[in-house]
Amino acid sequence: MSMGLGVLVRVGIALSVVGLLAGCTAQVPPEPRVDASRVPDPAVRQELLAAIPDMADGAYAFRISGPGAPVAGVFSDLDSVMQVTQERTLPGRDLRMTVTARRVGSPVWVRVALEPASWHRRLGVPTGWTAIDQNRLPAERLFPVLVDSDGGDVAEIRDTVKFATEVWQAAPGRFTGTVDLRTVDRTDSIVPRDVVDRLGERAAEVSFEVTVTDGVVSGMTVTLPDGAVYRVEYSGFGSTTVPGKINAGRAPKSVYALL
Repeated sequence: MSMGLGVLVRVGIALSVVGLLAGCTAQVPPEPRVDASRVPDPAVRQELLAAIPDMADGAYAFRISGPGAPVAGVFSDLDSVMQVTQERTLPGRDLRMTVTARRVGSPVWVRVALEPASWHRRLGVPTGWTAIDQNRLPAERLFPVLVDSDGGDVAEIRDTVKFATEVWQAAPGRFTGTVDLRTVDRTDSIVPRDVVDRLGERAAEVSFEVTVTDGVVSGMTVTLPDGAVYRVEYSGFGSTTVPGKINAGRAPKSVYALL
């Protein structure tokens, strides 16, 4: 072998070894960067809890909607007043009804509007207000939301935020997070208890978003794993008219049978 050829062979072997060593010493990938905006901050949760309405915010209007018929009404914690309205249908009948219930302190009154109106006469249901005997029809069975247990927060937004797994501030006045719905008091929460029960383990991580307007919570949206969306809106703080007591007779049997 000539000297020139030997030099070339040795250089080629050296280059091959360098290449092999380079392949064996792959660079370690850098640590993933953590988005600081996605790190839960306890102060954010407390800020949101402080914005949830209470007695000092006065009377307000609310609306709760989801896959079923929406519920709308007025609530005043200071006056112990709740009024709720919902449209309902009766299976198997060409009949629609709008049910309005009002609670002032403990007493509850109800008014039913039937369509077509001829059903009032056929069923013997009064068109005006009647007083409900809560031994026969408890308020929570008529409308679960009639029984407020959270001092001004009709849809239990406070419990959702308090027991949330994580809470972030996505933008000024807009908060997002996840919650295990099984930990929330479902007596009058935005998502009905039977819906949470059907979700089972899937209720463990549910997304929600809360909006704050002028320092007070004005709405919440909860999106379930199956795609169902529930919303609550609060509005008219301090400017909403508070309904009063009603002078009405006792509800007849026909009202209880209908409801």
